Amino acid sequence: MTLPAALVFVIAAALMREPSQRSSSDLAPGEGRALVLSTCTGCHTTELIAASHMSRKSWETTLTWMEETQGLEPLEPAVRKAILAYLEKTQGLEGEDEKETMGPWAYPRYRPNPIW
Repeated sequence: MTLPAALVFVIAAALMREPSQRSSSDLAPGEGRALVLSTCTGCHTTELIAASHMSRKSWETTLTWMEETQGLEPLEPAVRKAILAYLEKTQGLEGEDEKETMGPWAYPRYRPNPIW
């Protein structure tokens, strides 16, 4: 069974897009957003990032965990710093105590239910 040429073209075009073009627009604009899109969306969606709210320390721990166990290439210090600054600013805790954000998915602290 062969695919129609038009379908092959559409699939190829989708695969060749930049990560930011494949991602949804649910991440806040800001310095470092492009780095987050290019670094993080190869493994998971922006929806997962947008649903997660952690302290800078927890974001850093999560990045280290991804590097050590999930196949994320080690980040250059400047890139890591820019990503952490963006995540802290846009996906920080907003005054919440970090231990209050822990739910059943405590690592990383993913909160799919907004009442947690």
